[in-house]
Amino acid sequence: MKKRTHISRVRFLLVLIFMPVLLFAQETITGKVVIEGTGEPAPFVNVIEEGTRNGTSSDMDGNFSITVSSLPVNLKVTALGFAGKTVTVEKAGDITITVSESMEALEEVVVTGLASSIKRENLANAVATVSSEELVGTTGQPTVDGALYGKVPGVNIVSSSGAPGGGFALRLRGVSSINGNNQPLFIVDGVYYNNDEIPTGLRAASGANRGNEENSSNRLADLDPNDIENIEILKGASAAAIYGQRANAGVVIITTKRGKGGKTKINFSQDTGIAFIMNPLGLRPWTAESVEAAFGAAERARYEAAVNGGGLIDYEDAIYGETALITETRLSTSGGNDKTKFYVGGSYRDEEGIIKNTGFDRLSIRANIDHKISDVFDFSINSNFVRSNNSRSFTGNENEGGLSYGYTLAFTRPWYNLFPDENGNYPNNPNYPGNPIFVRDQARNEDSTNRFLQGFKLNTKLFTDDRNSVRFLVSGGLDYVANETFVYVPETHQAQVGGQEGFIAVGKNNITQFNTQAIGVWDHTALSGDLNFTTQAGITYIDIERNFVNSQGADLLPGQTNVDQSVNQTINQFLAKEKDFGYFGQVEGNYKDQVIATVGYRLDKSTRNGDPNEFYGFPKASLALNLNNFDFWNIEAINQFKLRAAYGETGSPATFGATFTSLGATNIGGNGGASVAGLRGDPDIKPETSKEFETGFDISFLQNRVSFEATYYNRSVDDLILTRQLPASSGFTTETTNLADLTNQGVELALRADVIRTDNVFWNTGVQFYKNVSEITRLDVPAFAQPGAGFGTGLGTFFIEEGQPVTQLVGNIDGVLTQVGNVEPDFQMAFNNQLTLFKQLDISFLLQWKEGGENLNLSKFLTDLGRTTPDLETPEGQARRTSPANAARFVEPAGYVRLREAAIYYNFENKVVKSLFGDNVQGVRLGFSGRNIFTITDYSSYDPEVSVNGGAGLSSGIEVTPFPSSSQFYFHLNVNF
Repeated sequence: MKKRTHISRVRFLLVLIFMPVLLFAQETITGKVVIEGTGEPAPFVNVIEEGTRNGTSSDMDGNFSITVSSLPVNLKVTALGFAGKTVTVEKAGDITITVSESMEALEEVVVTGLASSIKRENLANAVATVSSEELVGTTGQPTVDGALYGKVPGVNIVSSSGAPGGGFALRLRGVSSINGNNQPLFIVDGVYYNNDEIPTGLRAASGANRGNEENSSNRLADLDPNDIENIEILKGASAAAIYGQRANAGVVIITTKRGKGGKTKINFSQDTGIAFIMNPLGLRPWTAESVEAAFGAAERARYEAAVNGGGLIDYEDAIYGETALITETRLSTSGGNDKTKFYVGGSYRDEEGIIKNTGFDRLSIRANIDHKISDVFDFSINSNFVRSNNSRSFTGNENEGGLSYGYTLAFTRPWYNLFPDENGNYPNNPNYPGNPIFVRDQARNEDSTNRFLQGFKLNTKLFTDDRNSVRFLVSGGLDYVANETFVYVPETHQAQVGGQEGFIAVGKNNITQFNTQAIGVWDHTALSGDLNFTTQAGITYIDIERNFVNSQGADLLPGQTNVDQSVNQTINQFLAKEKDFGYFGQVEGNYKDQVIATVGYRLDKSTRNGDPNEFYGFPKASLALNLNNFDFWNIEAINQFKLRAAYGETGSPATFGATFTSLGATNIGGNGGASVAGLRGDPDIKPETSKEFETGFDISFLQNRVSFEATYYNRSVDDLILTRQLPASSGFTTETTNLADLTNQGVELALRADVIRTDNVFWNTGVQFYKNVSEITRLDVPAFAQPGAGFGTGLGTFFIEEGQPVTQLVGNIDGVLTQVGNVEPDFQMAFNNQLTLFKQLDISFLLQWKEGGENLNLSKFLTDLGRTTPDLETPEGQARRTSPANAARFVEPAGYVRLREAAIYYNFENKVVKSLFGDNVQGVRLGFSGRNIFTITDYSSYDPEVSVNGGAGLSSGIEVTPFPSSSQFYFHLNVNF
């Protein structure tokens, strides 16, 4: 005890002796960080002594003070949104450091794990990043998925409906499932975001034979694209493996806008626009002779009477010819101090449809708050409330229910007047069991959604020294969707009289989705200082509950719109509960920014697997070599030359209920009971598993003014889950189980260049190229037409066959099953440009080119039957109509060139703004823009982007009377305070 006390006294004495020497050896640097061009202070900028962990940050007024061991010294200056720089300080005292704002700086960091990120220059995967400016900076964007068109190589987007509120099928690197989900996992500020298409019961009113033909929008439409700061797209398994069983179709990570320290800023934006049908088909150019040839002499007389009495009626224009008004108002404020930063924003979008009584409106309110409790604890909360309403009317497939406009227009002859008389009575359509004017005015197909998202993140810094930093992160969120649907067909509708005598369906649909994760992260610098490790490990949990209740009634009392006022009532309920649990770990090593390697592993179990307690493993590994950082590199013109390679696996469990044999209700002799349904469950079913190898290189030169990225990937999806037919002797009809494998191989290229970069002229251009080829490599059953993905081999369908593309279309041609088309494009390209003149005039456009790929145009099949196809007066049209009505007759090339977006904006000079509005207004911007401005295509219908099957499964390339796409033009006003 005495010896220990003596040693302590000696240490204390030595500290007292040498303390003045230590203090004398240190130097203090004070200064201010300001923004280039404005001279405004730059708060919360990091100022770090190079090669050490010694650092500080500037305060609200941009002031800082740092004590260093000796001079001269290099100070590294970094901050989000500003270009980093290194400043050499020769002597102590006051200095001024100028930083420049940079959009590129926002994109330098990319997510690589559930709680870590990496500089893009060190990334070993082709992860695409889309900034807020790229997403919504050009024109008005109704939905997030629609805003991504042409902006990311490796992403194929197909519209499943031109209705307001969208409806899109988004595919990353090809088809990843046939029966299951092909949409990527969406994560918004750490919250797993539900993107379901919720059924409405429409098929029971119209006769549509499948729920995926109800023209529903996907719920990503609830997210306001203007709230987004940036999007990171993990396109393949090699990048998304750390997300496990939910990531088989890729992952889209969305980060919304957050507050920045400093003066509170307010932004107001107003968009006003119009929309109209993009490509009207027009009337068949009828003549008296062609009418008589088609329908006989009596019909010719009616035609001539109509022509003499006022002319023919263009029902396409009557239904699809509205000029729709679009308005969107946005107001946001952001700011904060060194402890708390906030972003609060609200928007309201009201979009009419090109069909009367259709439209979409969305009210969104968001609050994002970041707070630093202490040097140890900080947290973030994200809250978003959305109220959206949608009226989509009746389009798409409906099997002679007399409701779908495309069906009725195909058979309606323009010399019959179907408008109501002076008493409001609508005449029956003599050509088809439905009057489209009556449906437009009287029938309803609507839904409304209240949605609340709450995310949270708590970060705890457990330990920090010169070489180690350990932190613990807890995060998660809640996504609650309360959706109501309403379908109503009056009892006076032509097809309802003598049939259902009116129809009503009311849906109450709730989705509760909760996710959480707990993660430990250890950053370690090896003794040499040249090698850094980031290690993370944690657990994740996801809980999803769906409760869809649809109450339907037929035989309505006159004028009633309640289910309880109907005679025949049925209630359908769908209940689903899913739970996933997983462990994961990842280690990332970085040697001098020269060699960057990552290995990781994810273990997941899910209640959707055959054994809900069995864990499945998903590994990942990647390697990046920055050759330009090696000592031997001496090519000064090339700023970066990186070689990269990665491997990863992801999974996708079976759809809910596939593991169990369900029971069907029976009623025999008045006694209720249950019987075994025709579908046999498979308790041994395994998740589909993607295994992907990716390799490529990135190069940039001429001071990063030109960059090029090239990627090749090979992705196999093993144990595909399919439904097969069973012999009657088994007691069942079908079974869903693992039966096949497929591969996707592709190339992604992206070129970006600042062609001109001067004080008065800035021109940036980019070209993207994407090609994917798929093949079924194993099939344990005979080739078959995929159920629910077409209309049989008579009219054409997707056909699952070993050795063939998963996207092939097959038809029965003269008794032989023949591939008649392939909906997968040969390649896709995008060409985008941004031009700024004198720092005031911004001009931009996006041109998209899709080469190859075919569609099955069954809308033309219907118009040929009704003899209303516009080209039937031509020899080609007549020859087609007399040819056999098989799939080959209706397959058409679906390539196109489209001016997707274009805009011109004027930014008023600061001195003009201040002279007109005073010092409170910081900027004013006016602009004019357009979407879907023109399309060059050989496809004969409204839009070569079609999907009658919604956004799930094999959902592109088959058209049946869609809601036509529209062109949109906007006027924009933006004011910053």
